[in-house]
Amino acid sequence: MLGDHPDLIIGVNGSVARREATTGSDVDLFVLTLSGNIEAARRAQAAHRGRLTELGVKMPAPGGVFEVPLPTEQLTGTIGGEDDTNTFITRRMLYLLEGEWVANQHGFDRLRSDLVARYVPEDLNAQKIVRFFLNDVIRYWRTICVDFEHKTSDATKPRAIRLVKLRLSRMLLYVAGIAAVRETVGLDAVAKREKLALLLAMPPLDRLSHIYGPEKMVPVRALYATFLASIDDTTVRRQLEQPGTAGLDTPEFGDLADLSRDFKAALLALLSMEPGGDPLMVALLL
Repeated sequence: MLGDHPDLIIGVNGSVARREATTGSDVDLFVLTLSGNIEAARRAQAAHRGRLTELGVKMPAPGGVFEVPLPTEQLTGTIGGEDDTNTFITRRMLYLLEGEWVANQHGFDRLRSDLVARYVPEDLNAQKIVRFFLNDVIRYWRTICVDFEHKTSDATKPRAIRLVKLRLSRMLLYVAGIAAVRETVGLDAVAKREKLALLLAMPPLDRLSHIYGPEKMVPVRALYATFLASIDDTTVRRQLEQPGTAGLDTPEFGDLADLSRDFKAALLALLSMEPGGDPLMVALLL
């Protein structure tokens, strides 16, 4: 189906990319074009999505940041500045922090390496952290948090399910990003780039396991598995998806709120921070 389109990179974000799809998960496909031929990319995307829909695969709702095909230079050429909108930040960070290839693995990996190279200048001292990338990961996390408040200010939008996902899957993505940055300290610029590219090619949970070891990840994985099982339960999900704040008053949300606090504590422990430490420092991080 895709062999006739060597110009395209097709990837996926979301739960499928993170290897944690549940019942009802959609497939957040995205299409990038190396040549910039958007019309050809649109036709290929429509054909690909149409075929998947025929097979019963659920496509994402309209309006996502990757709804239309994009030229690859749009990801690499707009980092910072007034043109770097929330949409650009989100596209770039989703690609780096959780993106996975579907077609054209070589092109996908090359684009990831090109993006990483933008963040790691050739003259970066070995003892310095990759602050440029770290700041962009932090900016993305704060953008998600602010957008959550904006989107749920609409009384018709379900707050409970969005809050649960923010505190668990989105927080995991953030921590896995900053943990990767920490691993670059002590490496020269070339090695920093290689290390970041290697780590970012892994799903978030696997990335953290690679960095901290399987034993330290046992609490994190157990709590996250409980979260995934909960949102895969149609009864629980129905309660969380009630409009406005109605879902916040349910026992199902209460259980997941408790779980999210334990999850945050487990992530802080990975980062060698005390859950009960300076509240300002904890808030600045998570």
